[in-house]
Parts: sequence; structure tokens; C-alpha cells
Amino acid sequence: MIQVEIDGQTVEMPAGTTILAAARSLGIEIPTLCHHDALEPFGACRLCLVELNDGGRKSIVAACNYPLEQSELVVETGTASVWEARKMSLKLLLARCPGVAVLQELARQWSVDTQELLLIGDGEEECILCGCCVRVCREVIGKNVISFVYRGVERRVSTPFDRESELCLGCTACAYVCPTGAIKVDQENGRLLIAPWHSDLEQIFCGECGEALAPARLYAHLRAAEGEEGGAAAEEPLCSRCRRLKITAAAAALPETKYIL
Repeated sequence: MIQVEIDGQTVEMPAGTTILAAARSLGIEIPTLCHHDALEPFGACRLCLVELNDGGRKSIVAACNYPLEQSELVVETGTASVWEARKMSLKLLLARCPGVAVLQELARQWSVDTQELLLIGDGEEECILCGCCVRVCREVIGKNVISFVYRGVERRVSTPFDRESELCLGCTACAYVCPTGAIKVDQENGRLLIAPWHSDLEQIFCGECGEALAPARLYAHLRAAEGEEGGAAAEEPLCSRCRRLKITAAAAALPETKYIL
């Protein structure tokens, strides 16, 4: 076990635990946009910066991907240097994505002057390059549909050759973990559209009420994963509500069972 002091509170954590996890175990909130508990740490947004004191040597580190490997470390999350570093990170994010609501709210909370920002691009960008969508597609879904492309101010996330990928299942996990709403999911004419991945997927519908269930590609993938390739195609797809109603009706039609005590 590793002993660490965070904002005057001492806690023991298993070796390899990140500063962010240790702080949260103490109820200390550290801001972050690129972190998700289901994903490997990435350290992209740099909003979780903290001050680390290692035997008198102080440094500013990202709490989300700094593992605790030795005891007697002291961490401060609210020093003047920490707040200056976080504000600078926020300004850089705002320079790329000035219209993102979550960044604007942080700027208001942290008293960041947004009038002096040097904007990059046309100001319509919503992607902060946190990598959550890339990581969830690779680490959780296992498809690698999207990735970072280009470098510098041209860096962004896209599909190979900016075209629709046949690997995309339409699971929308990328949109779920996106902290800024940069990934748009719409339904149109019985199809699921995911931008900016160019995904245009046919959907399947409930055989009873007609509610959209899932993209056909995702439905087939889940059926195959459950080992139902054979009989799944003939089975009528039902939404959860209609399935419950069907099960209830079938149970009600069963003959009453009498128990003799």
C-alpha cells in the first residue's frame, strides 16, 4: 500500500493508483474532461493538474494519469500555481473551441478572461481532442473505427480517409463519452446517422410497436456474441416493453397451478 497526503488528508492506496482516484476516495474533486472510469488514462485536457511535492521537489503533474509508486508524497490541488496552470490549459481549449458550453462554464467559475483569447480556426469546432471517443471505440467496443489524424492545429478525429467505415456498429458509445457534444446522433427515414463519422446505418424496428431498436449491424453483432446466429434471424425483434408484455401475456395464459400443502 502507498501512503499519500492530499490537501492535508492522508490515505493509503494500492500501488499504481492514480492521484485522481486517490483524491476522489477522499471526496476531493479534481476537474477533468478527458477522464472516464471505463477507459485508460490519457491526460489530454490537462485540467486535472495538481502540485506534487516529492521530498521537497515540486512539480505540476496531471492527476488522472500519474500513478502513485512511493509513499510520503504530498499533493496539493488548490495552490496558486495549480490554478494558474489549469487556467492556461482552459484558455488553450477555449482558443480551439470557444463555443463549447462546458468550457464556457469553467471559464466563468475560474474567472478566466475569454476576451483576450487568440482563436484557432473558425470558432465552430466542438472537439477538444480528449480522445474519449477513440479510446472507447478501441478499448471497450474493440472496433478501432476512429482515430486521430494530422498534427498540430490540423489535428482531429476521423475515420480512415474521411469515409464511412464498415466496422462501425452504430453503438453510439463515442457520443455517450464525449464531454462536449461534438458527436451528433440523429435518426432520419429509418436510418441512424452519426456525425462526423459519416455513419449511415439501417435500423431494425420492434415487430409490435414499430419503435426503433438498434442499427441492424449492431443487432446482428450482439446476436452473434450471444451465440444466436442460427435462430436469431427468424425471431421477431421486440423492444423491451413489448417483450415484457409478451412474456406477461404468455404467463397469464398458463393453466392455474394448485398447490397442496
